[in-house]
Amino acid sequence: MEVLVPLALLIVGLIIGFFVGRFFQSKQGESTAVSTEKQVKEILSQQAQHHIHQSRQALNSIESQCSALRQQIEDYEGLLSKSPDDESTAIPYFGEQTTTYLRNNISSGEKSKPKQVSEAQPKDFANSSSGLFVGGSEQSTEEKS
Repeated sequence: MEVLVPLALLIVGLIIGFFVGRFFQSKQGESTAVSTEKQVKEILSQQAQHHIHQSRQALNSIESQCSALRQQIEDYEGLLSKSPDDESTAIPYFGEQTTTYLRNNISSGEKSKPKQVSEAQPKDFANSSSGLFVGGSEQSTEEKS
């Protein structure tokens, strides 16, 4: 009987300790769940603020591009709305002037110059020296001496 009472007290102590441990563990689990929930909410709010900031930047860049496009369209409409009577302000197209100048300055001899077509092929200068290469090798050996 002396052994039975301490064993019964041990079993009762283990049961009470088990329930007390679960109770404190659940309290700590709730507090960690609350702190984890707060951290998640903080992270989500930071991400939302970052997203709003990026959205504002994108919106500002789109607005600036739209205003630039609007200005370009207005300039283009202004160019189209000009009447063709305003030739004094228009930049002249110089292609016509150039062709007229070339027609007037080309001599009549050059225009009527007949092309000489011969049956013979042109000379091949590979075997003999011509132009700048005449005596080029002799000069270089003389200069070295």
